[in-house]
Amino acid sequence: MNKSDLSVIVLTGGSSTRMGSDKANLNFGPGTLLQFQLNQIPNNIAIIVVGDVADAGSNVVFTREDPPSTGPVAAIAAGLELVVTAGVLLLAVDTPFAAPHLLTLNLTPGHSAIVPQDLNGKAQYLAGLYRSDSLRHALEKIGSPENRSMRELISHLPAVEFIELDSDNAHDFIDLDTPEDVTDARETLRSRPTVEP
Repeated sequence: MNKSDLSVIVLTGGSSTRMGSDKANLNFGPGTLLQFQLNQIPNNIAIIVVGDVADAGSNVVFTREDPPSTGPVAAIAAGLELVVTAGVLLLAVDTPFAAPHLLTLNLTPGHSAIVPQDLNGKAQYLAGLYRSDSLRHALEKIGSPENRSMRELISHLPAVEFIELDSDNAHDFIDLDTPEDVTDARETLRSRPTVEP
């Protein structure tokens, strides 16, 4: 699958209860966490952000699940309505170092998705590469997407390829759930300020 046939859906609408504030607007690098994510994606790739409207480039459009705050599956359904490419990369805004790795992945004809697994075997569904039509078919299978689980959505995808992360790359798929996580990620960023694809 060529990058010209790829879109990115950035999911920003989590409740952030452990963080205590909106993750997308956290200070990270020279701007916000959302801006940091967007800056890592090449300009020739269409980006759909599911969440509040913010400053972004011309290749970025914003949408929102309806009603808001009804979970990641509902957010994916809203974003997918704007996708016209064969492939879509799902990217949670709170995984700041995952995008460069995800952009190197390539779906083979026999697979509908590539999903990384962390060192504990937990699937990183919101940091993976998917066939758009496969996601649409899975959404049709579950009916209303409101407050449905990612595990249930993925169960309707045929031939998911799980990639086991190792000690060299697992840290790049960390998600920021607490203020302590953000502090650690900022330290990581200072040690390697360039994380572009």
